[in-house]
Amino acid sequence: MENNSRKVPTFCRICEPGCGLLANVENGKVLKLEPDKNHPVHKGFACHKGLTFTQVHNDPDRLDRPLRRLNQRQDDKGDFQAVSWDEAMADIATRIQAIQAKYGDTAVAGFYGNPTAFNSTSTTALPQTLAKLGSRRVFSSATQDCSNKMAGSEAVFGTSLLHPIPDLLHSDYFLCIGGNPKVSHMSFVHTTAPMDKIRDIKKRGGKVVFLNPRNIESSTPATGEVLLIKPDTDVYFLAAVIHHVLAINAVDRLHVEQYGKNVEGLFDFVNRYSPERAAAVTGIDAVDICQVAKDFSQAKAASIHMSTGVNMGRQGTLAYWLLNMLSFITGNLGRKGGNIYSPGFFSISALGKSSVSDHYMDSPLGKIRAISGVLPGNLLADFIDAEHEPIRALIINSGNPLLSMAGESRLRQAFNKLELIVVIDIYRNATGELADYVLPATDWLERADVNSLGLGFQLEPFAQYSDAVVAAKAERKNEWWILARLLHELGMAEMPESDSPKAFSGMERMLSASGLSIAKLKAMPSQTKVLAQTAPASVFEQGVQHDDGRVDCCPAIFAEAIENASRIYDELVVEQSGQLKLINLRTNYMHNSWLQNLPALKRGIHASNPLWMNPRDAALRQLQEGDTVVVSNVNGEITAQLGLDPKLRVGVVAMTHGLGNVQSHGMKVAQASPGVNVNQLLPMGLNSYEKLSNQSHMTGIQVEVRGLA
Repeated sequence: MENNSRKVPTFCRICEPGCGLLANVENGKVLKLEPDKNHPVHKGFACHKGLTFTQVHNDPDRLDRPLRRLNQRQDDKGDFQAVSWDEAMADIATRIQAIQAKYGDTAVAGFYGNPTAFNSTSTTALPQTLAKLGSRRVFSSATQDCSNKMAGSEAVFGTSLLHPIPDLLHSDYFLCIGGNPKVSHMSFVHTTAPMDKIRDIKKRGGKVVFLNPRNIESSTPATGEVLLIKPDTDVYFLAAVIHHVLAINAVDRLHVEQYGKNVEGLFDFVNRYSPERAAAVTGIDAVDICQVAKDFSQAKAASIHMSTGVNMGRQGTLAYWLLNMLSFITGNLGRKGGNIYSPGFFSISALGKSSVSDHYMDSPLGKIRAISGVLPGNLLADFIDAEHEPIRALIINSGNPLLSMAGESRLRQAFNKLELIVVIDIYRNATGELADYVLPATDWLERADVNSLGLGFQLEPFAQYSDAVVAAKAERKNEWWILARLLHELGMAEMPESDSPKAFSGMERMLSASGLSIAKLKAMPSQTKVLAQTAPASVFEQGVQHDDGRVDCCPAIFAEAIENASRIYDELVVEQSGQLKLINLRTNYMHNSWLQNLPALKRGIHASNPLWMNPRDAALRQLQEGDTVVVSNVNGEITAQLGLDPKLRVGVVAMTHGLGNVQSHGMKVAQASPGVNVNQLLPMGLNSYEKLSNQSHMTGIQVEVRGLA
């Protein structure tokens, strides 16, 4: 047989940079992934997660055929039988019709996970499918990590899709809050080798400051220092910084008058929080807060960024508001080296334009909001348990809510009330173990794609197309096809073709805005076109979508949250000094609840998901490294192995979320090293999320830690 060996350009779809890769393919099989050194933007940069994806692609535990459940959901282990796509779709459609006839259209709901954002043909497939079914009950992992940014942008800029990025290539001062670029490569910023860019700031005489409860890996003498903040107090730090910007008369009044409105409401809020008053709850000296204000406002160009360490707090939307306001009032929003809008091949901001200021609606659980069409994830169990209009069928696309959301035990109880669970995924994960049907999806080596997730976020904008590197194995199908096939069975769509050009019709229209097409990209080196960056002021000209074209410096919808900030401050200021606060720890050994079945990433203590604690806190409790400890609060209790981390601020403990694979029988490696599901310590229900954004409260959680008796 002739040896057919080739290298195929593609790009990673695990985290946001979308690093350029070359797939070594031989006789239709992917043998290896390597960095694409000729990629015009990434130039050979790639991390170990993308390079080890062949272990996912070739994993013997991968789903190859539709599986139908034969036993009761309450059984510990699912008994599944392979069936044809025709059998699966016919039965699923029949059961959906019966459920809707009995309970109404809204009895069918959906949940989609983070991977859908990396699939340009399926990003909106599930919400669109549910809309055709007459239901808008959509839940998403977004309310676990970033919905605060969507809500904040919508209120401040008039669109949920404008998120000005730090211009690291030209910044003289960079303030990074709640992020760890060395580990996570940044979120809502798509850039190659972010640590190189951060080091370059210091090389050209600039300054970098990280704000975090931990001395993160990103902080080195070559980058910048960490200000160790108490968890979930960032709102008061940012308010105090703006307070001092006002005190030193460093507001760019002309900039604010030209582009802003309602600025007095902002100033009234921050005047409540002087640096001295903020110091009492943040743990950061007033002198340091004032220095940040002075350095930021006096730098030639200053940029700012925040990530999930802030998003997951109780006041993530207000924090994002103040972040943008600090950039705006100092004249750095829309300035080269400040925070800029980077449309890429299509200016997406207008697609997220909102003409309604609140989006509150009636539900069986009272008035709630839908942020970018998504309901509060922490209410999923409540919607299932509701006496009126309950959810009775759940379609889950590329998600694992049992491990990624709060309250696994409560969710399991609620899921047992469902009459139909359909999971679309590449593995039979923990949630899939409860499903009536588990449907096999393609991975990103088996499907064509465009890097559309980068729109609005790319520091060095480019468009890239990737063919399917190899044909989909066995009976795996793209997510859009699976959902279209279901609609066909329900009599609502044509029978989809596996490689239908219709799947890319929307993407072709977006590419045409920059004179591009998929055909043109395919003909370019690395199938990539480097694009010109727009002028910094395009954040106002193209980005802001309020009808008057102005930035709203104090949206009316923030009024309740602003008053709530005072209440939370009063709680924090009287909090016991020995109270431990739990934060989420990002590591190089996992990505959300992904990559848990890879032997290469199950190393040492990280395989068990330890509780990390400062040695001083451990000594106070007579605990030693390696001890088994009980971590508890009003929400639940778990046991974990203790690890010591002197980089943590005293009073702060940390665990990684998304593990807990004890019952993941379809993932042998993950089940052998299941880790602990820390999300059992998180609150659920009506008071467990930020009402403005539906963002779940997942960091700064009060816990107690004791040795196992």
